[in-house]
Amino acid sequence: MRENKILTRLTKIFYTSIICIIFSSCDNSTNEKHSFENYEPIILISIDGFRWDYFEKTETPNFDKIIDGAVISKGLVPVFPSKTFPSHLSIVTGNYPTNHGIISNRMYDQEFNETYYIGQGSKAVVDPKWYESEPIWVTAEKQNKVAMTMFWPGSDAKIMGVNPSEYHVYDGSVSHDSRIDQIISWIKMDIDKRPDIITLYFSYVDSQGHKHGPESDEIKEAIQEMDRVVGNLTSRLSEIGVLENCNIIMTSDHGMAQLSPDKVIFIDDYIDLEKVYVVDWSPVIAIIPDDVNETYDQLFNQHPNLKIYRKGDIPSRLHYNDHKRVTPIIGIADEGWSITTRDRFDAENYLGGNHGYDPKYQSMHGIFIAKGPSFQSNKNIPPLHSIHLYEMMCHILNIEPATNDGSLDSTRAFLSR
Repeated sequence: MRENKILTRLTKIFYTSIICIIFSSCDNSTNEKHSFENYEPIILISIDGFRWDYFEKTETPNFDKIIDGAVISKGLVPVFPSKTFPSHLSIVTGNYPTNHGIISNRMYDQEFNETYYIGQGSKAVVDPKWYESEPIWVTAEKQNKVAMTMFWPGSDAKIMGVNPSEYHVYDGSVSHDSRIDQIISWIKMDIDKRPDIITLYFSYVDSQGHKHGPESDEIKEAIQEMDRVVGNLTSRLSEIGVLENCNIIMTSDHGMAQLSPDKVIFIDDYIDLEKVYVVDWSPVIAIIPDDVNETYDQLFNQHPNLKIYRKGDIPSRLHYNDHKRVTPIIGIADEGWSITTRDRFDAENYLGGNHGYDPKYQSMHGIFIAKGPSFQSNKNIPPLHSIHLYEMMCHILNIEPATNDGSLDSTRAFLSR
């Protein structure tokens, strides 16, 4: 009887030991899977339309925590035109629009006999034939890195035959917090599946800027909402122990200028619209005329706040002459001015804001904030041109960049290695 009790006790001890070993092994495996040692991903964030000086408009405690100890520029200078898709593609390719092909949010290609336009459900946006340059996620994937994109403009097209390892087709109805949930889910993947670079995109500030203008109470509320979202992201990263490992790069594609109903150029006061095809309107009007010389003569020097150029004569500093999608005549409105027609005037909003203007205007400048192990601490830098970010990100990822217009030397001074 006593021997049976001893045997039973030894059996229990044996099985208990086995169970402990199994669970210990599982715990070690789990810890290994979720270990972030030597894991330093890039998280590239774009807050569309976030002007360089918006931090001065309201309290931003969560932005302030990131800015503290970060690299921050006096503004991120966009390409021309300072519009959403050209600017975003320039950030991730390092090329001017005439080299990456997306010269505007709306453009016409004579060879395709098709018009590219943006907006949810646009078939052109996801058609790779429009894109002529290699974005960072393609460069990364081609060199055995893992890229995942959350709504970066152009990332849902299979550019150069390559998609990110994971991506989402743009859907503006997806909540801000759901986007953060996705980022955290990706980062918590098994070691061999985790992303080396993640992109994250928000349009809310831009939308409110267009509707209400950059000086409105609504833009302050939008800034506060983005501050809350950034706080959610950083706290979630901190909770899983990876915040200090992340190279967070916070950008915006452009700023915003205030419009006025008193600053309107009526293009039909000068030309017959029956004799032209207007591809894009304001503040950069793109015209395909029946007669180039006649239309140019009718528009040139007719309005003091509208600069008219033939293709080839656009100022070289704008890097906008050399692409087949640039129309024969381009008109560029001065800051805060709008281009429309008499018939369209009453249906449009001139109390809000717009962008697309010459990047020489500070109102068009966005933000650049960078923090993480690849960046120096507490660096205030002059305005930085957006085309240099691609080379910088390739350097951080230790991959070879594709041909581009940027320069690593423009960012090397604030990199830590």
